[in-house]
Amino acid sequence: DIVIALVLAASLYPLVHALHTKLRLPLLLSTFIVFLISLVPFLFIGFTLVPNLSSQLPQLLTSIDAGISQLPIIGHVSGNFSIVQYVGSHSSDILASSGNIIMIAFSIISILVLTFYFVYDYERLFALFLSIFPYKEKAKLRGFLEEVAKVMGLYIRGNLIISCITFFVIFIGLLVLKIPFALPLALFAGVLDLLPLVGSTLGSIPALVVAFSLSPALGFSVLVLHLIYQQIENTIICPAIYNKALNLYPALGFLAVLVGANLFGIVGAFLALPVAASIPVIVNYLENYSERHQHPAA
Repeated sequence: DIVIALVLAASLYPLVHALHTKLRLPLLLSTFIVFLISLVPFLFIGFTLVPNLSSQLPQLLTSIDAGISQLPIIGHVSGNFSIVQYVGSHSSDILASSGNIIMIAFSIISILVLTFYFVYDYERLFALFLSIFPYKEKAKLRGFLEEVAKVMGLYIRGNLIISCITFFVIFIGLLVLKIPFALPLALFAGVLDLLPLVGSTLGSIPALVVAFSLSPALGFSVLVLHLIYQQIENTIICPAIYNKALNLYPALGFLAVLVGANLFGIVGAFLALPVAASIPVIVNYLENYSERHQHPAA
């Protein structure tokens, strides 16, 4: 929770700092404004989309089941497997795990509270951390940490923006193509797009299954929609938002995601790219550190 809160604080603090310095708003008020604005998309999902999703979910699962059974290869592989029956048979397990749900809710609240205080006390905590290091190293260390925080923050903000763009583009595209359950399918694509490299592909699968169950023409239309958007996202949207801050070789990025997912699950996969992008900054600091201490100034 602390690591997630620190990463979120690094992504929000530049916005708070801009309000505090440029508009001369009090630091507490600037923190409240940025914090509330960042929560708006989640509140929108919670109060408007979730009720619609809950009413459409049973029909959507039934439609996906029917679509899977109609696909020649996947239908044979899946056999008699039914998503609806699986969810129904495990609903008791979900209810029985109410303790886990409470712990998840407590963890989310803890992350939000920690993030708020980390943002509000960012400079003081930064200074407190630097105070344990030698005076001659503080300036270099501060620059290093600021650069790492910049990469982390840019990635978190950019990833959320790209995910929102994905949701709106796919939602409009599915509405134009008259695909049923456009809202939950687009929301699924937007949320999965948060995962680097593989998220956009995984997020397109339910929409493709539903579309192909209606007709091959609609299926290929949805496939083209996702392929075109992925190309636009990879070649235009991502470079424009990240501005080369996450300029990684694809193989290195994929390896970082695999390692992060294996070690820390979904959170590790989500943070893998900014961590990998920070490696050159870390290496550069360590090399300069060695040089500074091998050749001390006269």
